[in-house]
Amino acid sequence: MNENQYFFGDVATALDNEEAKNKLVQRLRQYIELRNLTVLIGNGCSIPLGAPVLHDTNRIKDELGDERYRLTDKKQQDRARKLLDLLVPPGTILGVEPLLTILSNLRANALLLGRPQKVGRSTILDEDVSALERLVKKWLYGRCKALNEVPDEALRHHEELLRRILLRSTTLPRCKVFTTNYDLLLERALDNLGVLYFDGFLGTLNRTLRTESYHYDLYYPGETTEGRVSRVDRVLHLYKMHGSVNWRRRATAGLDVNISYTTPDDAEYGDVMIYPSPLKVTEMNGYPYAEMFRHFSAHVHQPQSALLAIGYSFQDDHINRLIYQALSIPSFVLIIVLPEVTTPGDPTNPAPQNEVWRLINLVRSKRILVITGAQKGPDGTYTAGAGTMEEFSSTWMPDIRELTVESNAREETRKALKPLTPPAEEEEA
Repeated sequence: MNENQYFFGDVATALDNEEAKNKLVQRLRQYIELRNLTVLIGNGCSIPLGAPVLHDTNRIKDELGDERYRLTDKKQQDRARKLLDLLVPPGTILGVEPLLTILSNLRANALLLGRPQKVGRSTILDEDVSALERLVKKWLYGRCKALNEVPDEALRHHEELLRRILLRSTTLPRCKVFTTNYDLLLERALDNLGVLYFDGFLGTLNRTLRTESYHYDLYYPGETTEGRVSRVDRVLHLYKMHGSVNWRRRATAGLDVNISYTTPDDAEYGDVMIYPSPLKVTEMNGYPYAEMFRHFSAHVHQPQSALLAIGYSFQDDHINRLIYQALSIPSFVLIIVLPEVTTPGDPTNPAPQNEVWRLINLVRSKRILVITGAQKGPDGTYTAGAGTMEEFSSTWMPDIRELTVESNAREETRKALKPLTPPAEEEEA
């Protein structure tokens, strides 16, 4: 168990008394009410619900042979697995996203140079690269599809976090929510809350990515003769920085990205828009991911800005660089919520949290607030604790009673609209 505590600069404060708890909530309230709020949600918020852990490809090799995920063409499946064993031999630690980056680079280099690439003495054929890419994306799609089908009750913590974010004053700019996750949990949570949001897509039957839509807003006409308008309450912007399982690349006059809820066939998995991890600067130049990064940079670099990073373990160098650059703005504050923060070299929990530990102990900035603490369940996932989505969203994230009242009113209306008790039951009563 990792005790509940927070770091303000490099000073740790245990959350073991009411004074410390109240002080943290008050500080969070001040930060959340800054003019510009950006939220970054990482895979740590989805893992407790069944999201795959992507840091070691060797751990998923057995799953890639499962009937649910394997390619239907046995020859392509065998060639994909042979290439995978070549690129990621046993004992090699390589994440799933970096593997997709390698495959993307192999194909791009072969196209530019006009000849197949080699790894060691082995020549890598484009059809093998394509087969492995489709196999890995089919596995990712299948895991995310299963995750997207969790019951609504499992989304209550996502909903609570979003609900409290939307409590900010309506006079402030819209909150911007960025996520590195491919799943649709945030979209489902927003729909359950009845929240309007911009996700960058326009259209109804054929929804196409048009990032200029992030500059739009929603208003309704006033009732006065002057024709004044009022801004619609509780609206936010959602950005999928690494793509989404329901995005599809479509070869049209341009290179469109569309929304699709149909299950791809084997040949279409290459067009599922899952970002192959931003390990190379050149990868970030492609559409639409460059647009997402530009929006993120623009929002965190505004004056009077707060970035709330929850479930994000600071393993993405490009995102980290943009965050660290924002620290040059005196009014910028960074709030990090993670279950564990470990020292470098801790054999029980190596690299993922070490970057945050470096921020705490080397940067020592009073504009960086780190909240941590968690317990592990029987399956190894984090459960209760100040550093988890479950507890942070319901206990530490500042709340305002007005929207709680509104939420209760919606629930009372829902109950009132249920069918009345059948007369037979009334007579028995």
